[in-house]
Parts: sequence; C-alpha cells; structure tokens
Amino acid sequence: MIHIYIMYLPISEKNDGNRTGQKHRTEHEAGTELLAVGLRELYGMEMNTSVRAGLSYGQHGKPYLRNHPEIHFNISHCEGLAVCVFSDTETGVDVERIREVKEKVIPKVFDRAEQELLFWNKKALELKMKYTELTDAEKEKYKEIFYRFWTLKESYVKQSGQGMTVKLTDFAFQPELDPGWREVPCTDEKVGAMQCKLKEKWILSVCVEKSQADERITTEKIVIREITTKEKEWMEHE
Repeated sequence: MIHIYIMYLPISEKNDGNRTGQKHRTEHEAGTELLAVGLRELYGMEMNTSVRAGLSYGQHGKPYLRNHPEIHFNISHCEGLAVCVFSDTETGVDVERIREVKEKVIPKVFDRAEQELLFWNKKALELKMKYTELTDAEKEKYKEIFYRFWTLKESYVKQSGQGMTVKLTDFAFQPELDPGWREVPCTDEKVGAMQCKLKEKWILSVCVEKSQADERITTEKIVIREITTKEKEWMEHE
C-alpha cells in the first residue's frame, strides 16, 4: 500500500511563487509533522526524541529512520503544500505548484520523446494564439505538461536515493493530462509511478520500487489522508 499524507498551507499570491526563508521553513516543518502523523497512525510510533535522533540522511540526502530501515517514506513540499508518502518499498515523492516553465533545463532533464511532446504542445498553442484567444486552461496546459514530467523525474531520483548521480535522460515517462490519480508508464520496469493534479494548482508524483516487473500500481493501492491546519494545531497541543 501507498499512504499519502498531505497538508495545504497558505499561499501568498503577491510573490508569484518565490518563497522566503520563513515560508520554506514552514513547509519543511509541515512535512515533518506529516511524517509524525504517519508514524503514529501506521506504525504506532511517536515522533519522540529517540525517533528524531534516528532520522538520518543517505549519501545523496534521502531521509530514513536509522533504527527502522523497514519503514520507507519520503517528503516533499512547495509553496502551499506539503506531502509525506509511506510505502512497502523504497519510495520518492515530488510536488510542485504549476508556474512558469524552466525552459533551460529541458534538454538536461527530458529525453527525446519527452522533449518532442513539450515542443509540439508549445507550437500548437502558439499557432492557436494567432487565430483566437486562449482560455486560461489552454494557457496553463504547457506548464502543466512540463511539471508532470518534472515531478516524475524528481520522484524517480528521490526513490532511487542516488540524487543527481542519476542521468535524468536515461529514463522516461508517459503521463496523461488527467486530474485524477493515474498510473504512469516508466521505461524503467523496476519502478512504478502514480500522478495526480491537486486543486488545479499542484502536480504530485510518486515513484515506488516494484516487487516484480509486471506489478501494477493502481488507485486501489493508494490511501490519501489530508491533515488540515486546525487538526495540526490540535495534535500539537494534544
């Protein structure tokens, strides 16, 4: 099973996605809170001093519990959202708010087929703009496609625990433009991927190590738990 804990956080529209140090710390703390909730609900463990002391990081920055290597989890956060995922096998998660595209990284991050998909979607939008006004949804489509690929790549790297030693163009995904949870094919048959669009603002992607090559990562294997800020405050004072 894949257990996904999410927490929505306040968004400041004024800074257009640029986070201050305080906002980044708030998001990081929210991710740690979700880790604590998951440990309590799934494993009956409190995030006490001993557990925090056992929170370590691998050579490339992947967090793990030194005294509980059987617990596989990963955390991601961005403006307005924090996520923590637990899985039966090695897992990685990435979440991004849909915003301007990082054009310069495309050749370094995406393989040829992924680049072509982005290119032709961009050209199609540019062509349509010559004859009619684009809807807000159409304007966001190219950005959405980019962040669907981007979050899949990031979650794959985080799942592997190898950091940026992984060559990002050596594997590829085929995401669909669907707001619901969908399994995403990956050229690496050892990895399963799932993805969804949250509240029209964020793309969330999860990669897990498959138990066997033909294993399917279906929605039936996903449990989502949203922690509200009020519930967070209640837990802190419990």
